[in-house]
Amino acid sequence: MEFIKNHENNTLYITSYCYRILLDKVISKFKNKHDDPSLNKVAQLFGFGNFDSNKPSLRYELEKIAGGYINGKYLYDKNRELQSGKPILKLNGYYKTILFNYIGNEDITDFLKQSTFDDLEKNKQLQLLNSINNDHNYFYVSHHFGENKEVIKGQVTVLNNWKNIQYKYLYPQKDGTIKEYIYHGVIVRRADTLHIKTKTLIGGKMVEGGDDVFYIGHSEPWNGAFLIGTYSAYDIYNKTIAGKTIFEKCSSKEEMITKSLDRNVPAYIMQEIRNKRIINHGIVPYNYIEISPKSPYSITYKKIPGKYNFRLIQNETELGNFNFIIDKYTFKVHAITEGMLIEKDNFEIINNGSVIHFSFNLTGISLFSQLEIFFKTYYLNKGEKEIKGVFSGLDTENRLISGEVRIEYDSTINQHEQD
Repeated sequence: MEFIKNHENNTLYITSYCYRILLDKVISKFKNKHDDPSLNKVAQLFGFGNFDSNKPSLRYELEKIAGGYINGKYLYDKNRELQSGKPILKLNGYYKTILFNYIGNEDITDFLKQSTFDDLEKNKQLQLLNSINNDHNYFYVSHHFGENKEVIKGQVTVLNNWKNIQYKYLYPQKDGTIKEYIYHGVIVRRADTLHIKTKTLIGGKMVEGGDDVFYIGHSEPWNGAFLIGTYSAYDIYNKTIAGKTIFEKCSSKEEMITKSLDRNVPAYIMQEIRNKRIINHGIVPYNYIEISPKSPYSITYKKIPGKYNFRLIQNETELGNFNFIIDKYTFKVHAITEGMLIEKDNFEIINNGSVIHFSFNLTGISLFSQLEIFFKTYYLNKGEKEIKGVFSGLDTENRLISGEVRIEYDSTINQHEQD
């Protein structure tokens, strides 16, 4: 019979025949490693109840592989189910692979390939796998802008007809090894979005991991080559973070693994997520001045709203002007130059509070498609109405232009001008 690959699932269904062989191999390896008759007692062997924590147990052996908590009582209960004659057993979570890992197999697929079985019993197990695990699984490589200003990749497996998900985030180390962080999640579809809530194993307990939200429109989530969304979680330094994430679909688990281990990040993904990250640095402010290092600049920031006329000058020749208003209540920016639309805007105080930087993307009847303005903050702090600065940008013919900007500023705005 052709060997049919077992699909990953949150639950592994295994026949009592196969589990008996598996458990015998696990216990045999344990006893060969630890030649001590006192370890044969059930509680000590599995590592639960009144066992000696200073002595070896299967629980501790498996925890070395899992890198986290293993429930010895769970292992014992599975042994009891086997002894009671239960024909099919269920292994959940980590336990569906950890026992196989202990004896040198990757999973049940590898176990069936490398172990000697009665052909009839082997076929029973294969048929069980194929009948139970008939939901198609999907594989993705995730990308988000992570710690140390690097893009972090992950292996993402969607299970159980888009009900469950497993993340394995990969962090390359300086010595060439890779550190893995594993999360398990539940997927809920809400109208045109997927909401994913995850947990991870820390200190022997499953704790909250984070939340992802993906837009999928009104089609099925597996139809597209990519999933684009946002995440909120904890980073490896236990800081709360948020940002943009992109999943790229793979045709197989093997392709997912290969792409995730490749340090190269495709340019079409890099340009979308680089620096798309929000970090809460763990500050508990007791007054507004402690919110962040730039909080003291708020004294100047509150003076920014007003009416502006930018006169753009190059080599003593005025190229034209640009008029806009910053609303004093909402800080919203809108153009008052007729026929001009501001598609994107940003203003910030930089260089230790000494410079104001304006950035615009413009369309319509405009000299520029992109415009950057810089001027000193002392003009606003002194209440000056005529301000000098510099500009640079792209004109409508994509030529690079720079020069001087002379700014007429009025902090008093009539209500009809803001509306």
